Amino acid sequence: MEDSIIGINGYSTDTPGIDGNIKYDPESFIVNEIPVTIPENNNGKYTILKVRLRNWDTNKFLMYLADQLHISNKRITYAGTKDKIGITTQYFCINMPENQQINNISIKDAEIISSFRTDKLVKLGDLLGNEFIISIQSTDDNTQKIGETVESIVKNGGFPNFYGYQRFGSIRANTHKIGKLLVQNKYEDAVKTYIYDPEFDREDYRRTFGETGDAKRAIKEFPEYLTFERSLLGYIIRENTYKNAFSVFPRNLSMLFIHAYQSYLFNRILSDRMKYAGSMHKVLEGDLLYPVDRYFNPDRSQLIRASSYNIEKLNKLSSENRIRTVIPLIGYSTELSSGIEGEIESRIMAEEGIEKKDFNLSSDRRLGSSGDYRIMSVLPVDFKIIEKNRINFSLGKGIYATSLLRELIKGDLN
Repeated sequence: MEDSIIGINGYSTDTPGIDGNIKYDPESFIVNEIPVTIPENNNGKYTILKVRLRNWDTNKFLMYLADQLHISNKRITYAGTKDKIGITTQYFCINMPENQQINNISIKDAEIISSFRTDKLVKLGDLLGNEFIISIQSTDDNTQKIGETVESIVKNGGFPNFYGYQRFGSIRANTHKIGKLLVQNKYEDAVKTYIYDPEFDREDYRRTFGETGDAKRAIKEFPEYLTFERSLLGYIIRENTYKNAFSVFPRNLSMLFIHAYQSYLFNRILSDRMKYAGSMHKVLEGDLLYPVDRYFNPDRSQLIRASSYNIEKLNKLSSENRIRTVIPLIGYSTELSSGIEGEIESRIMAEEGIEKKDFNLSSDRRLGSSGDYRIMSVLPVDFKIIEKNRINFSLGKGIYATSLLRELIKGDLN
């Protein structure tokens, strides 16, 4: 799959790529959450579970855990979401009285490492970052190449903080296409693309619907396990319209389409920005910036605009990894950059045929997005080569390990 499908073009380093790829089996892809401080209190309201999972999707494990504890899954929260493939260590917060059921949890491929009580409710985002231990599949010893590329990344001020394929759908990388159609109020096209996208889908029942638009026939032919597609088809049959069809989905699922399109725009803007900056930490007049911590997590309370008056100081702080330029995740109330960066943002929006106000989604306000910001470049923390073609590093929350691996391999990760 070409990176350009999700808006990515170019690399921040010119070192040669590694002859290898990533094998997504459990032992080759290990992720350990780095939590914020969670104070222990034996009389606390919540129980924290530190769990090691093998090939478990976070939300699916949560449902199994709730079932074993005989509680609603709404009483369980977590710090971060993880994909199914790999070994992950995660923290779950359970709102229930202390009882022996926790000691009796038995779920396949899940190990309770530790548990304790606390008064702190752990919410999504209560992380400093994630530690990764990843094996690169290759017959060559790539120690020197890896070292040279990481050295170049550090010298260049980081690697581009692209959104990875996970953001767009690992099998059908088209969630952003659907998001764009929703932003443009093209509901029929959005629904039809979700059900049948000729770029990715080969099944006869999908193609037949794409050709005929016959929802009554399609709902008879679509397998039972395709619950989301069948929900959309049922809506079309009942309401005789495509408008607001995505209301059959939970809001958080529907918002994935909007967020994916914002991420696609971010990737496009960042790809173009890389052509203008000599290094990834270079600040240009008109840039917007956030202070960052050791893991490059931004302090969102302080949005700074670069001008001729502060540009020298900001470049110094950026070279010290204390601040970073941000790129908008465009929404209806996002403040855009000015200068060269602002020109890039405006041009990409013009090419896409969208404006900020379109993200109001006037026809379906529950899907409106005000926007956000994401830092442009990051550095791996505590990077080590622990053995031949096996690397260990940490990244701040929301930063994709695949974006670093892409710089190392400079080719198809799979």
